[in-house]
Amino acid sequence: MISKALLKILPRKAYTEISVVDIAEQANINRSTFYAHFLDKDDLLDSMVNEKFQLLEQLLAERNAHLGSLPSFNEPDPIFIVLFEHILEHDEFYRVMVLINPAGNFNSRLNEVIREMFWDRISQLGLEQKEVPLDFLLDHISFSTLGIIHKWLADSKVNSPHHMALQLTRIALLGIYKAMGASI
Repeated sequence: MISKALLKILPRKAYTEISVVDIAEQANINRSTFYAHFLDKDDLLDSMVNEKFQLLEQLLAERNAHLGSLPSFNEPDPIFIVLFEHILEHDEFYRVMVLINPAGNFNSRLNEVIREMFWDRISQLGLEQKEVPLDFLLDHISFSTLGIIHKWLADSKVNSPHHMALQLTRIALLGIYKAMGASI
């Protein structure tokens, strides 16, 4: 209830201008009830973000058995499908956090979560990175995925999570130039 109140206020008011009173009024609770659960609005926001990232990591861990092999061209990578399904399920939270980015560092934290997911994938597959430095590869995957998530949310999720995951899987399998139609 308190988290939902903050999410309702954020599209209308800058995070720095929101007070605990604003959140309590929106949630229809007393300030003392707010303070019984959170130290301040930053604690509330951190709690919300940590909860979503823990849930995402748990969902990925449940699909971990499918991460031991490369995906096929016609099946989305489990990492991408878990990511997009999770975002769709928690649409209001991600729309506010990614598009409005009230805390200033949410996108960088989400980027790190995506980066870690793929670092784990590379480790599980036992792949040796030779052609491109690993840091460059992980940055490319995480930043491009975050950019696609941003665009998907900004476009009101016109495509399904499955479609988004499949397209990112195909780009990853083909490489950018082959995906553009170049023969290498």
